Amino acid sequence: MRFIDLTLPLYDYMPVGSVWAWDVPFQTQPITTDNHGYVLHMITMHSETGTRLMIRAMQDPNAPKVDEIPLEKIVLRDTAIVDAPCGMGGMIAREDMEKAFKGVQLERGDAIIIRTGWGDDERWVKLGDDYARKTPFVSKEAAEKLVEIMKKNGSDLVGSDVATWGRGDKYQLPEWASKPAWERVPFPSYQAKRYLASYTKQKAYEDFQSPHILNSADIMYIGAMCNLGAIKKNRVKLIVLPMKLKGMRGASCRVIAIEE
Repeated sequence: MRFIDLTLPLYDYMPVGSVWAWDVPFQTQPITTDNHGYVLHMITMHSETGTRLMIRAMQDPNAPKVDEIPLEKIVLRDTAIVDAPCGMGGMIAREDMEKAFKGVQLERGDAIIIRTGWGDDERWVKLGDDYARKTPFVSKEAAEKLVEIMKKNGSDLVGSDVATWGRGDKYQLPEWASKPAWERVPFPSYQAKRYLASYTKQKAYEDFQSPHILNSADIMYIGAMCNLGAIKKNRVKLIVLPMKLKGMRGASCRVIAIEE
């Protein structure tokens, strides 16, 4: 039995959680030090920093929240690995998604991992914020095809090593995320609040189309997984452990694959 950690490490100003207008960069500040005999830290972050689980509740206030997800839906799930190679700035189109699933033997109810290769080789360290800004992403049409495949198979959980399932190319990327870090004053700054006040639901859905498709289909999806290249088999058991945040509609999580 082999355990593979598929989780981005959380560290100060890591890129996944520092780019978009709603992001709050992960930061630590010492509370006590070795001079006190032990060390404690204050941590600031937003609810979906790094590797994260996203659910229907993001858009539906009546859907179960992250602390209400039955454990059998996220622990030791039989999971199929689906390869859809995609590099910097790329987009997974519908035909790419169709091609990726050819020859994949799905079992009823499988969770699915879409492996692009983006999350390998600690690329997030080498690229900094560009890891999130130039991530490959899943197009609306590819997401629709994915939902079609998953619904037909009775599947409700999918993960990928894309930093974000959508990429905000129309509004957020040029208007906010493309700026230097020192000009993206993070939430709860006046600048971030003003930008988000003008960032309507329509703009958000145009920018991040595939998340909307998955949310609407009641499919749980994981973003910013890493080390998927370390998986050698085409099937694993998957453990997804989101932070048990009361009433939250998504959460950072630890994700582990088990090869048997």
